[in-house]
Amino acid sequence: MITKQLEASVKEQFGMGLHAFIKNIVEEESLYDYEIASLLNVKPSLFVKLRSSIGINRSNGFSRRFERTYGLGAVEKFKGLIEDPDNSLADVGSCFGFSRQNAWLVFKKIYGCPYTETYKRKAAVIKQKNHAPQRKSKTLAKIVKVKEKMESMGLSSHITKKKYGYMILVNGYRLSLRSSSRPRKKGRKQYFRISTKSSTNFECDFFICLCQSREKSIFYVIPSDAMPAGGVYLIPQAGPLESKYTQFREAWHLLKHENAEGGVHETNETGSNR
Repeated sequence: MITKQLEASVKEQFGMGLHAFIKNIVEEESLYDYEIASLLNVKPSLFVKLRSSIGINRSNGFSRRFERTYGLGAVEKFKGLIEDPDNSLADVGSCFGFSRQNAWLVFKKIYGCPYTETYKRKAAVIKQKNHAPQRKSKTLAKIVKVKEKMESMGLSSHITKKKYGYMILVNGYRLSLRSSSRPRKKGRKQYFRISTKSSTNFECDFFICLCQSREKSIFYVIPSDAMPAGGVYLIPQAGPLESKYTQFREAWHLLKHENAEGGVHETNETGSNR
């Protein structure tokens, strides 16, 4: 009976159903139970039962108290600051005149969860933003290194930027650079894992594989039809009988037409598949 009377009264005064009214005034306006009970002219205990029966949680009064202290719109200001990847908890706290620890507590009160996940998301954004230009510059630096190496061999080259990466053109051949600077040990020898699985792959005639260590850089000039689909393990110290890819080590002559015509000859050496 009381619920029906409230429903009719709310409909008449506020132009909406009782459920919608309670949801709006609790979640949007963050009024306390006793304040809403006063509006409805019912006892606070009755309103608490009514609110619970329709599955609406109690208002979080923290936001109101926060805005009373720091001004109207302070909650939205806090959210805008804390969600900016460039702002730390200390940065946000300083804008309101409180400590990093208090900023952490305010976040938990407003969002209802710890700051941990937001911190991880912001850190990932910053890491991606900081490393993207660096990766591009490193790739370009290696491309320039290859260009300089070929010029020292009397090979004129041209670098072009495609949407999928850089392409090197030499004597009408298309070259794709692959590199590794993390050698691994196998016995006394180092080997480099060169992968051809990349979003920057394109149809090429040769793979220029750069094996870079602290001591020196070794280049392999491998025809695309001699390169395994998934990549290759290269051992710069390996001899002809230890690796069939030894024939491609510093094989810049393959990029000259007089040597490249007729394709690449398979080695007669017997050895491992590396």
